[in-house]
Amino acid sequence: MTLAAHTLAVTTVSRHETQGGSTGAPLGALAATLALGHAVAYTSHPPAGWRTAAAAGPPGTNPGPGAGSGPRGISPGPRVTAAVRASTTLALGTAYATTAARPYLHAALNPSPPLTQRAVGGGIRALIPLQAALAARSGALGTALFTAALAPLARRFARKVSVT
Repeated sequence: MTLAAHTLAVTTVSRHETQGGSTGAPLGALAATLALGHAVAYTSHPPAGWRTAAAAGPPGTNPGPGAGSGPRGISPGPRVTAAVRASTTLALGTAYATTAARPYLHAALNPSPPLTQRAVGGGIRALIPLQAALAARSGALGTALFTAALAPLARRFARKVSVT
């Protein structure tokens, strides 16, 4: 759903790519980007199999093998991982929002064809940090960091070959 909403925003802006003149499309894409960035960065989805305090049961019960010895039977490991996952998701969600929002804002302020084309290119390149943020949110930190590392390569290749 998140990727579809982002793709719709980029597609809406790209319809005015050659003639420019529309401030509504970049403003709408900017609003969608900020909303999606906020939703991705601040919504947590713990990976399957994670035990939460509510799922661990009442204090003093045996939470099962591998649950650890922390409060309510929760081991400190998942808490640290959850904090790292949340901060990584926040950083990548912010990277997504800034990658897409800055060109959208420029195109909204001056809807000329070159700035609208840059807005579309920025929206396309923003897919990388968006996908990385979604991977981090789901708990796949290795995949998220690898995906995020591709963003500088995309920027370099976009200078040589048009992304639109």
